[in-house]
Amino acid sequence: MKKLIVMALLGAMVLPSMAQEFRVGATAGVNVNAPSGDDTGLTGFNVGVKGELGLPQATEGWFMDFSALLSSHGWKSTGYYDNITGTSLQWEATPYYLSIPVHVGYKFNCSDNLKLFASVGPYASIGLFGKETVTATLAGKSTTSTASNNVFADKAHERFDWGLGLRFGAELYEHWQLSVGYDWGMKDTNKAGMRNRTLSVSCAYVF
Repeated sequence: MKKLIVMALLGAMVLPSMAQEFRVGATAGVNVNAPSGDDTGLTGFNVGVKGELGLPQATEGWFMDFSALLSSHGWKSTGYYDNITGTSLQWEATPYYLSIPVHVGYKFNCSDNLKLFASVGPYASIGLFGKETVTATLAGKSTTSTASNNVFADKAHERFDWGLGLRFGAELYEHWQLSVGYDWGMKDTNKAGMRNRTLSVSCAYVF
């Protein structure tokens, strides 16, 4: 019983201080995918919610940042030419993921209304949906058809992805955050060995 009382007292002291350092917000931005290999990346988006936990127990300025994002990573193949039929084929897909990055970072105070920050950490993504099309061009005439209505259900893409991300940005007036980031995918996302490489520019508002 005494142990329960002590734990309750410690929780009562620690949790309020942690709550004061915890903030939530909304974030949205643009993705520019640059997948590994010969494929061409397409411009997409990311949107979701984020949380930020200050870590003053370590050193003032350190924080942990995590998000849940709907994120698109589109790509287009460079094309394949069939010498026998004289047909040129090009595939295009836009898979959508639920991405969960977890970063640890540090904020540099520049003034009362401006902080610069940098963070690094892993991410994990779960494939939700996405369509793939193929365009066949013969004698100057092109025809586009659906190769897959769901690249994850049809196993054209691996459903799970993971990697490492890096972010740099600025916090304005304690609430607005502008950031530029880059994510390195560590896992092959299809049978061709493509890996996601994504540059993102995002804007967030935290409360």
